[in-house]
Amino acid sequence: MLPEILMKIHSPCLRSRYLSKTSNSWSIHLWKNFSQIYSSSSWSGVSSSTTTKPEEEDKSISTSTKTSRHHSRFQSPIVAKLWEARSESSKNRSTDISGDETAVLVGTRSQEREVEPSFKHPKDSLFDATYPFTSDEYLREAYKSPGGTMRFGKLLEDLDALAATVAFQHVTGTPMLVTAAVDRIALHQLPALDKNQRLLGQVTWVGTSSMEILVQLHEVNEETKEDHKTTQNWLEAYFTFVALDPITNKPTKITPLVPETHKERELFDLGAMKAMRKKEARKRDFFHDVGKVVSEEAVRMENMAKNLLQQAFPLLRMPTLADPNSILMDKTCLENSLIAQPQARNLNDRIFGGFLMRRGFELAFATAYVFGGEWPQVLEVDNVTFYSPVDVGDLLQFMSRVIYSLPEGGNLGCDVADHKGKPLVMVEVECWITEPAKVQAKLSNRFYFTFMLPTKTSCRMVLPGSLEEARRMVERMAADEEQAKLSRDSTCKGEGPPS
Repeated sequence: MLPEILMKIHSPCLRSRYLSKTSNSWSIHLWKNFSQIYSSSSWSGVSSSTTTKPEEEDKSISTSTKTSRHHSRFQSPIVAKLWEARSESSKNRSTDISGDETAVLVGTRSQEREVEPSFKHPKDSLFDATYPFTSDEYLREAYKSPGGTMRFGKLLEDLDALAATVAFQHVTGTPMLVTAAVDRIALHQLPALDKNQRLLGQVTWVGTSSMEILVQLHEVNEETKEDHKTTQNWLEAYFTFVALDPITNKPTKITPLVPETHKERELFDLGAMKAMRKKEARKRDFFHDVGKVVSEEAVRMENMAKNLLQQAFPLLRMPTLADPNSILMDKTCLENSLIAQPQARNLNDRIFGGFLMRRGFELAFATAYVFGGEWPQVLEVDNVTFYSPVDVGDLLQFMSRVIYSLPEGGNLGCDVADHKGKPLVMVEVECWITEPAKVQAKLSNRFYFTFMLPTKTSCRMVLPGSLEEARRMVERMAADEEQAKLSRDSTCKGEGPPS
């Protein structure tokens, strides 16, 4: 059975090549029925009240990169189903709007046809997607990592797609929803593939034009078909989405959120606090506020940066006499490049944010592996920021480095895997859109990941090679400590994340 499953994962060309070398009846039967197996929509892992009816094939084939009803097949099974459900819902909304003679603009609702709700509750946006690993061998094979657990890179794609679907459930009309940031993804443990799993998401906080979405991964109880009520989820992620007007590309107002339960109020207040901190962080720049009064915090961080650079002096000037347990930051770098292909685009015809996160994670994992000398264990995605959208055909350059390390370990909070006394490796990945024809480049994304070296007792201390590197290191240390403190305060008091 395994060869059949593997063939379904490979491209049609490889499948054809394999079958041409195999003449037994099993292979011929598989080839004749493969198209029907692969395109079947019988797998129902996504909760949705709508189903998509087959449409007639277009008689003409277009070479345009405009989103087609086929492009979701290039994504993971979960992403494909989420996109299909969202596309159908969006089509229904657009039909409702365009069918009303008083509606003049797609993306808005007619007041005569439907009154826009003055508010919504978190439960109104609740959405889930199930991984039926116990009954779907193809799905198990598609998500299997070398260690036999779920592939975290593919899970990142699913998280982004489900968060976008949750955001779409909350808004009215058909605004363009974009991922602004991933605040944190805390990973308690990657689940094995012998149990069914479920992603569950809902809106927890709403501002004027942005919203925060919480996504969790649970194991499904096969007896009750409910999520196991444990004090820890496998995973907990917070996404920030922004709603844009599809015509002007400017932020547009979204429906306010009214919490109902005590836990929902706690999550709403937490989201409001994080949004306020983000605004404050954007206003201040510890190292580049020229002409402004220097705060005590800025002076402290500048002194920390200078001290780190002083520690690196032997490595820079007398490397043969330097501490062999230390290494310069620029010696930990890896990079790769790729062309953004149309198969990786999302429903807005831009490159899928989950795809970028997966590629960023895979490079970060390799960086931590090369640095630590053993298979690293991912603990959390500290922060992902989206600066510029990526279009089909863009040349992307991913560059990674170990931004700093904690050889003796640290305390990231109770919502990640046990890491007491284990060396930690913090990796920064930047994705740049490079335009050789214009001899220029712009930053698209910046990712931060934390890895643990599970069997090591220590690792090398990473030191900066310049004052600029020292400042970046200090800024990241401060941001990580603030996030860790917030995590410890919210989850290390016996409360645990919501179920």
